[in-house]
Amino acid sequence: MNIKTIQVTAGRTFNHPHEQYSNLRPSVTMVADLADGEDAKEATKQLQQVAEGMVEDHKQNLLKSLEELYQMTERTAELQGLQRQLKGAQTRIDEIRRQNPELNLLTDEPSQKAE
Repeated sequence: MNIKTIQVTAGRTFNHPHEQYSNLRPSVTMVADLADGEDAKEATKQLQQVAEGMVEDHKQNLLKSLEELYQMTERTAELQGLQRQLKGAQTRIDEIRRQNPELNLLTDEPSQKAE
């Protein structure tokens, strides 16, 4: 038998790190033409190793990107919440000062009193 072409497939299935019931399935299929006299079994092993390495690298890059995206989303939500709290606190401070003008002297910044 004279084998001229080989094909390998490698794939992984793993859970999404931040979503329930969500899997990721990176995979790759590679085809190689054999040179005359090349050992098909050895070429298949080598090609399979390359394919497996590519899939593992892709998996690690996916996980890294998903983690970065998750952290950015979490920090954005936290920042928005803090901004709402800050706006609410400033609104309340302004209300108290309007209702109690005598408190303005007690709460002014030291640099404002000196002016």
